[in-house]
Amino acid sequence: MEPDEKNYWRGLFFLLLMMTVSCFNDIIVKFIGRRLDAFQVIFFRFFFGLVTLLPFIISGGKRIFRTKRPVFNIVRGILGAAGFFLYTCSVIHLPLVEVVTIFWSVPIFVMLLSVRVLKEQIPVSRWAAAVIGFFGLSFISVYDNGTSFSPKMIYIVPVASCVLFAVQDVMIKKNADRENRITMLLYFAAVSSLVSLVPAILVWKTPTPLEYLGLFLLGAGGNLIQYFIFKAFCFAELSSLSPYRYTEFLISAAFAFLLFGEIPGANVLVGALVLIPSTLFLAYTEIRKTVRRRKRVT
Repeated sequence: MEPDEKNYWRGLFFLLLMMTVSCFNDIIVKFIGRRLDAFQVIFFRFFFGLVTLLPFIISGGKRIFRTKRPVFNIVRGILGAAGFFLYTCSVIHLPLVEVVTIFWSVPIFVMLLSVRVLKEQIPVSRWAAAVIGFFGLSFISVYDNGTSFSPKMIYIVPVASCVLFAVQDVMIKKNADRENRITMLLYFAAVSSLVSLVPAILVWKTPTPLEYLGLFLLGAGGNLIQYFIFKAFCFAELSSLSPYRYTEFLISAAFAFLLFGEIPGANVLVGALVLIPSTLFLAYTEIRKTVRRRKRVT
């Protein structure tokens, strides 16, 4: 097997690990959210995420605490807490596959924000993909399981979460090259923990030992997702791995059926068939644009 082929399969392996851990995190949230409030869930997610970062913080020493963008880290932490709160509420109260599918709309919002914030020029093909993607998103949120059109206000929650995650992505895109990766994770977890602490205290229920274990795994899983993404894209190009992101939909659908008896409706299946290819196209064109920019620089 050639080295490039080995690296490709290694990249795919880490991508599949990332999607599996992400799905397990959603399952933990759905189970624990039956008794604990979403504010408590996100507090412990960030707190235990911070705890699992301690070995890297200790090994990095004082330099890990040095930041060139304190305001960026604080704002990102606040937005992260708000975004994860909305996402957690969505996972608890909506079918899992629907939430995962709606989350595919994040690249569309990233593109729209990039026009405004980063002053990017967007070709017609990407605008067309965004419009088609919005059609798929709207189909999920207003078409009631293949029976009738009826807008459901609860879907504002996951869509708002997608917008907040998109804002964070644009912020990272604009500032990430100026900050250490561990420093960003440290301040993100610390600020988000502090922001969610007071609301968590107001709705506090003492977790059971099993719930504590689940919450710890949730925090550790959040960091593992970041690590697996980084490793996957170290071994292979994003454009070559993107088609396999469909697997996340299949993994979520399988676990949702086995654990919660959830069966995707016609609205989800049709919406996914429209939304996911649109966002994959946006990801592919973004990668091609980055490659062309690097070639001009070199």
